[in-house]
Amino acid sequence: MASYHSFTCPGCESSFCVLWPEPLPSHFHPSSQVKLKCPSCGQLTELYAFLLNRILQAPEPGIPTVQTESISPRDPNPDPDARLKWQQQIFIRRAARFKKMYGN
Repeated sequence: MASYHSFTCPGCESSFCVLWPEPLPSHFHPSSQVKLKCPSCGQLTELYAFLLNRILQAPEPGIPTVQTESISPRDPNPDPDARLKWQQQIFIRRAARFKKMYGN
């Protein structure tokens, strides 16, 4: 069964499906860094491929897609805290929006 990857932008928290280049580069590895550009806010993000969420069902037709800008070779020493830092980016920006909207 085919699997798909989804991406959540840390800036606007929009979710998108990732379109991989065809054919996938031979140097691709889960520890490769993938550069993605959010179609909603335009923010360019570089993250490890293993941080992309894997979904088993085909995405709904209304979910936007995002193309990969580039795929780097495998990082021999990936950051062990990459997932934590990625989630912190999302929550820090969410807290800033909340604070701006509601004060204090």
